Parts: sequence; C-alpha cells; structure tokens
Amino acid sequence: MRRIRAAAAAGVSLLLAGCGVQASEVVEAGGPAVVPVVPDQLERTLLFFVGADGRPIPVARPLVLTEKPVPTAGTLAALLGGPTEEERAAGITTRLPATTEKVEVVPAAREDSGPGREAGRPAGALRVTAGFAVRSLDAAAVRQLVCTAAHAEDPEGLVKVVLTGSDGSLPATACS
Repeated sequence: MRRIRAAAAAGVSLLLAGCGVQASEVVEAGGPAVVPVVPDQLERTLLFFVGADGRPIPVARPLVLTEKPVPTAGTLAALLGGPTEEERAAGITTRLPATTEKVEVVPAAREDSGPGREAGRPAGALRVTAGFAVRSLDAAAVRQLVCTAAHAEDPEGLVKVVLTGSDGSLPATACS
C-alpha cells in the first residue's frame, strides 16, 4: 500500500512540476497603449503640446476662466501661453512662437441631422487666424494648433481647421 501511495505522490508531483509551459524570451508587441483623453469641457480644456520625442502630447488643464465652456479662441490663447513649469519639468515643450496677440476664430458651420449624421456635428472647417506666420511652422507646431482648435470645437476633434497667418493660409487639416 505504501508503494502505491509513493507512486501516486510521485506521479502527482511530476504532473504539477511539468505542466508543459516553456520559458520564453520577451516578445515585442508594438508601442505603448494609447488612451483617449477627452476631458469634461465644463471642467477642463485640452491643449496639445510636444513631448521630448517630438510627438504631440494632450494636456488637460483645469478651467480658470468664468466663461464655460471656454471659447476656442480662449483655449488657443492658453496654448500660445506655452507649457506650465510643471509641464516643462515633465519634458513637455511647444513649437509655437510666444505671442500675446489674440487669435480670431470663425466656427465651423453646423450640419443638419440626416441619414447617418448626428445633429449639430461640425460641417466644413473651423477658421483660425493668427497674427504670426503659419506657413513656415513645422509639422509639430501646426498639429498643436489644429488639434487644440479641433478639440475645443468638438470633444472628439472631428473638425477640420484652416490656419491663416501673416504669410497666408494652410489647407484645411484634421487632427491626426
């Protein structure tokens, strides 16, 4: 009887020890996960800056203005003010010129509801006029302006933006 128990215990030990999972190396599965950042527009506004790697970084800032939701021009003014000390310490920068000039914004027309369309969704392009040259801005700076303006107009950023500056206009661009 002892032999049977010893054999059974040895068999169970072998089964538990050798469950068939082989050791392997780390397997690369792509870049980091991306989490959408859509702040409540009554509490925060979304600004797009540039990270240390040159990629756009959305930054949700608490609203300090009395007008809520903040008009798009107010959001762009906050963007042009640049990153805060804490944001700069975290490696967040801007490619936009420092300016105190006001930005003019002409909202995109709103479309009517229809088959496959959500009522009130922006149609056409938002027009943003800045007091500085926009055609000479690099792609990261253009993305900062376009994405910040698009998300200020539409929580999902689904509006195209036409940037106009002292040197002319850029074609309608979507946040990407």
